[in-house]
Amino acid sequence: PGVVTEFKLVRVLNLQLTGQGHRDDDIADLTGISEMFQLRYLKIASDVCIKLPNNVLQYLGTLDITDARFAPVPWDVNFPRLLHLHLSLPVQRDLLDWVDRIGSPSLMSLGTLNYLQELHLTISSLSTFKHVVKNMEALGSLLGGHDNLKSIAVAHASPVKNTAASKTNILWDCMEPPPLLQRFEFSPHISCIFSQVPSWVGKLGNLCILKIAVRELMMNSVNILRGLPALTALSLYVETAPDDNIIFDKAGFSVLKYFKFTFMRGIAWVKFEADAMPNLWKLKLVFKAIPPMDHPQWRTYGHGTALINIDYMPGLREIFTKFGGTAADLEYVTRIGIASNHPSNPIIDVQLVDSGSYVDESTETEITSTHEILEEKPDVIIK
Repeated sequence: PGVVTEFKLVRVLNLQLTGQGHRDDDIADLTGISEMFQLRYLKIASDVCIKLPNNVLQYLGTLDITDARFAPVPWDVNFPRLLHLHLSLPVQRDLLDWVDRIGSPSLMSLGTLNYLQELHLTISSLSTFKHVVKNMEALGSLLGGHDNLKSIAVAHASPVKNTAASKTNILWDCMEPPPLLQRFEFSPHISCIFSQVPSWVGKLGNLCILKIAVRELMMNSVNILRGLPALTALSLYVETAPDDNIIFDKAGFSVLKYFKFTFMRGIAWVKFEADAMPNLWKLKLVFKAIPPMDHPQWRTYGHGTALINIDYMPGLREIFTKFGGTAADLEYVTRIGIASNHPSNPIIDVQLVDSGSYVDESTETEITSTHEILEEKPDVIIK
């Protein structure tokens, strides 16, 4: 790493370090990077622990250490021009525990990340339940009222789902959201979940991309979402399907182009009325775990009424549905009828996936743009 300081005028630095042949407790000292005064972009991938500089990186605009093990980040250092920050939360320590030592824990008051526009955090599947909860609490304190943040994403690092036995609610109900936020993504595969769509989401007039998991879906949540004037792509995960019908009428969602609606367990009756979501291109409805055919939910089901009812939606180019469950239960679903679709709409692509061969959707690539959403590849199914 000492060689790095010989290139003081370098503006873009992408380091890939390997610890092959070294001990696990070895540390790669990268503090010399602070002498690279013109550095604008720094990305580090390393399987050994790295130590970052304690001095100001005056012009650094992007810091990406998602794929690195590192000693505590020196947050007392000023990052005056940092715009993009990509980090993985270590398993062995709380990256954000420095908040506990700050009297006024917000990005604005700290004066260190005032210009930050993009924050991307990756959580390891090995993180403990307590570790994740603590980091989410700290993150909520950091985000509140930040003037320049436009993109926030909390992703899951591994295709292996978080093994925490239960999920706790994310208590951000009183947070003052970043006013310029355009993208908010929160992986449904970590051990924290929103109880419902937070009311402050309704204040986000610039929000274009939203990916969020909620414990339950209430009508108030739907009203919040339909009131977002710039919402173009929505991925909504609901832990437990509601008993009431979910109806989307012509109100709101006027610029929505992509809608993925996932129920983690249970069944729900979903209806799209005529001319709902007039600019929607792609509709995906996923029931990951339908109940057994003798479950009480089916008793309230009126035969002759489809689970999914889609009236004419003029902008639709693709309709995709997926049902996960045992072979017998899936066969029951096909027998009673799955969907009613207006003849002028595209034909529905229906996938019935035996629960023994279902691939967890945490393997999906994180959303980064509306274009990538609309070009999203179908989910992988192991046969």
